[in-house]
Amino acid sequence: MSQTVLFKNARVIDGLSDQPRAGMSILVTGDRIRQVTQGEIAAPPDAQVIDVGGKTMIPGLIDTHVHSTLMDRESLPLFLAAGVTSARDVGAKLEKVQALKADIASGAQLGPRLFICGPLLDGEESSFPRGPLTEMLQSIPSVDDVPHTIGHLLNAGVDGVKLYFTLPPDTAKAVIRYVDKRVPITGHLGYTHSLEVIQAGIDGLEHVWISPYNEFCALDMQFGPGKKVSSMMNRHFAPLTFKGWEEADLQSQKAKTWFGAMVEKQVNMGTTLDLLWISKCGQDAAMKDPDRRYVPPMALGRQRALAAHIGERPDWDIFPGFDPAIGSKALEKHQEVTRILHESGGLVVGGTDCGGISYPPPGYALWREIELMAEAIGTMAAFKAVTSVAARYLRKQDDIGSIAPGRYADFSIIDGDPLRSVHELRKITTVYRGGVALNPQTLLATVPTQGH
Repeated sequence: MSQTVLFKNARVIDGLSDQPRAGMSILVTGDRIRQVTQGEIAAPPDAQVIDVGGKTMIPGLIDTHVHSTLMDRESLPLFLAAGVTSARDVGAKLEKVQALKADIASGAQLGPRLFICGPLLDGEESSFPRGPLTEMLQSIPSVDDVPHTIGHLLNAGVDGVKLYFTLPPDTAKAVIRYVDKRVPITGHLGYTHSLEVIQAGIDGLEHVWISPYNEFCALDMQFGPGKKVSSMMNRHFAPLTFKGWEEADLQSQKAKTWFGAMVEKQVNMGTTLDLLWISKCGQDAAMKDPDRRYVPPMALGRQRALAAHIGERPDWDIFPGFDPAIGSKALEKHQEVTRILHESGGLVVGGTDCGGISYPPPGYALWREIELMAEAIGTMAAFKAVTSVAARYLRKQDDIGSIAPGRYADFSIIDGDPLRSVHELRKITTVYRGGVALNPQTLLATVPTQGH
């Protein structure tokens, strides 16, 4: 018999409304929400009744940009401990991520609901010449290879498709035509400029920092084929793009053209502002961050390999590969792009690149993302960007992203008010995934940690 739980006296941020709703009752049967009502409802005879007076309920958070196979399975409960109950993997070896998704769905592995894109669809040139990240790549050498490659992914049941850095425009547009809206397509772009695929019908872009960069920067500061900087692996990539963003005029005609196209086509912008979190908080603060101990062991292994090239340093485990001090002004521009897009009627969604980066660690990185988004678009809009807006982007809005009848019972109870201060997200007392109560501290006790 399915368990029935009645939550009463709830203050609810439901992911849909512009204001919190007080005095709410939420009835959960099994893994779904059955009823959401203002005021009291009669408790079924077999129901467990939980009074959440004085606390806030929020929908399970959605991280739209993770690389789950680049982190240890033992670290996946970190997502749940932070209230992240769903995640989209945007780049992984297909067989690996299929197996992980299946294990999470069956209960063999504890973690967030996982939606997958499969491999990063690269061009003839490899975005990663060597190293552990190369397993995520799949080359589409020409337009003629699109039906075979994409047909295989669609037949495998992927939840989305991800275009990657060296994929050229003709091939990118051929992928969009072939998929024909059967699943969402997103892109981490480099060789293809974003306006080309926005007009072609792409559903999303990843990284404010990277994908739209060439639409905003001066012509002599562009990256791509035939340019001085053609690879993200080039040591000049970060300094070039930071300077390009600092000097970018967000009121220029080409900027207005980009904003207009994003709004007209309703393309989702996956922000990943947290990539420059360390530039915001500073190296010293990051080194003292208690969450630093949760960097997954697999990520630490990649960081040790990086340290072998750059030399030993006290922040080796969280070093992003560039001088963090030079990124703060670029981050401010990324936040301003986010604000302008949102206020113009565009779609903004939150993601983190967990797995692809070591710090901030899984789950907790989305809290940083929310903080940075809240500075740009306001706290309620930031919450929607990682709940209902993200769910619609994934085309899963009937199942996740809001506290509403029929949705999965994925939500968190917070002993505080995250609208008063987004930092009160850290006061999560219980996380529910499919109606099952999880204690964050119990989850944290199971994950690998490192000492400093």
